[in-house]
Amino acid sequence: MTIDELRAQLRQVHAAIGGEGRFSFTVGMEPGEPCYVTHWVRTGTTGFEDCRSVGMGTVPECLAALERYALGYQRQPTEAEIGRMLGLDAGCKAESLKFAAE
Repeated sequence: MTIDELRAQLRQVHAAIGGEGRFSFTVGMEPGEPCYVTHWVRTGTTGFEDCRSVGMGTVPECLAALERYALGYQRQPTEAEIGRMLGLDAGCKAESLKFAAE
């Protein structure tokens, strides 16, 4: 598998989960050194990212783990999406959404 093929597969899975966050694929450089795939996702409105381990092993093992991850992934709605679901003004803040949901 070439780097371009790997990037295309990562883009495909990223689109399948709704484009949320970003994937990081670390390729082991030494013989027998494992590869890693992680998913970085913003948590809440703080702007910090949470790193979720997706898989470790050979490239095919990591890609299989990525496929399993994507199948079970549930995208978190944004504050704007929650506001629209509740029928609120698009400019409302997170505090308003919490109050409206109660």
